[in-house]
Amino acid sequence: MLIIQLRKRLNVSSLLRIPEISQTGAYRLATDTDLDPYVLFTWLRMCDLILKDQNVKHKLDIGKLESKIPLIKKLMFEDGANVQSRLKTYLSQCGIKFSIVKSFTGAPVQGFIKRNDGGTLNLLMTTRRKSADIFWFTFFHEIGHIVNGDIEDKLIDYDSAKGEAEDKANQFAANALIDLAAYEGFVEGKDFTLASIKRFSATQNIPAYILIGRLQKDEHLPYSMYPAEKVRYELPEG
Repeated sequence: MLIIQLRKRLNVSSLLRIPEISQTGAYRLATDTDLDPYVLFTWLRMCDLILKDQNVKHKLDIGKLESKIPLIKKLMFEDGANVQSRLKTYLSQCGIKFSIVKSFTGAPVQGFIKRNDGGTLNLLMTTRRKSADIFWFTFFHEIGHIVNGDIEDKLIDYDSAKGEAEDKANQFAANALIDLAAYEGFVEGKDFTLASIKRFSATQNIPAYILIGRLQKDEHLPYSMYPAEKVRYELPEG
């Protein structure tokens, strides 16, 4: 009885076919040895069910999505508890269903994007990353995939994914958060005091933790610097 219920819930005729089905379609399969095809398939099905009844009235509008970026960036200053609901509202106006979902061992996914028949997209992010700076970089990375036209049918963005599309999405995210020329000028000045970081962050309309995370990733600051400025999210799922 349990197997029958699982087959119905997962929409498969046989659980043994899951690895075969997982290898088909437009999925970009990871080479990560931690990937379990059964977990991945179940996780993807769970994502479909989570967004099944989310109502989005508009078709995907890339221009509107890009115009929302300054408004979305303002959420970085708000309490993490408000982030998901506000993102759902903004993205729905651009034809995108959005949710933050739980991650599982065996499905090393940071994001999942899927085209729907009605001209909308599904965008799901996992809770694998708790640091707010990493969350926002990952969010804009996924937006970069959408803006860059990387979505044919489905795109599974694994933690270990590499390639030209990933590099371009990373560049989009970096530039969406901080103007490249301004950032390079700031780095050349080599003044990484907290006061200087806060002044520059204000010019970019970002909280200091975003710039601190970028400087740490680019090895201009050790990860031990300015721990009090870092923000962690405990974002609700669903």
